[in-house]
Amino acid sequence: MSIENLSPEQIEEKQQEILASVPDTSSIGNRSLRNKLGDTWSEDLYWSIRNRLIERGLLEAGRGYGGSVKKVLQADQFTETEQNETIAEQIAQEYAKEHDLYAPIADVLRKQWTNEQGFDASRVEITAKQGSRLTGGKWTRPDIIAVGYKTFPYVPGRYLEVITFEIKPVGAIDVAAVYESLAHRRAATRAYLIVHIPKTTPNTFDGAIEAITDESKKFGIGFIIAEDPSNFDTWEVRVEADRIEPDPYRLNEFIAQQATSELKEQIVRWFK
Repeated sequence: MSIENLSPEQIEEKQQEILASVPDTSSIGNRSLRNKLGDTWSEDLYWSIRNRLIERGLLEAGRGYGGSVKKVLQADQFTETEQNETIAEQIAQEYAKEHDLYAPIADVLRKQWTNEQGFDASRVEITAKQGSRLTGGKWTRPDIIAVGYKTFPYVPGRYLEVITFEIKPVGAIDVAAVYESLAHRRAATRAYLIVHIPKTTPNTFDGAIEAITDESKKFGIGFIIAEDPSNFDTWEVRVEADRIEPDPYRLNEFIAQQATSELKEQIVRWFK
């Protein structure tokens, strides 16, 4: 029997017969599979149907004596755990470099985090991408800043907040990042370190996370773990940042060096 003598319905039946004979979680040799199908299958028919299944993405060719095949797991066959792991791996690859993290984290800070913090008005800017412009020396340029103000029912006036964020990808997690954040806080009201740790890799960094947590608490630096940088619901605040009142001269100089013209003009309008 050859495939040319079969109707479309019969071809579909033959394809299902092969799929039913291939193990769900392991490969099977072509010879073993042909023996399993029986004498009603000619060699030409087997190869024709087998190759159609490979072309449709339902089977995958493998190695071994005479070759082998195995099933290709389809999207709707993944368990919830497998789907979550696949998504986490994609997220890890998407944000492999630090600069890949700036835009999604800034967007979350702008849309969710500042609201959660209770700002009356705020603005978030990426400050890492300033080229060779002088901003005060090593460790003086944070990756992102959030600037805004708060008011309180029983305390007169508006209170300026200038908050810095140091961002680290999963491949650059180190306790030294806490000291970078500390350097930024010399001229800010609060400083945070945000690290990206995908869901599939948390235990790998337990030691580093513990060290960063301890140092952050010691110096009053905020520490946030972002499982998915673009999804605020996956952010975990390990340490809340302490608020300080920096020297006004340092604060003014920091704003002058780090903020865009638009942000500086906005601050002036807030406090007129």
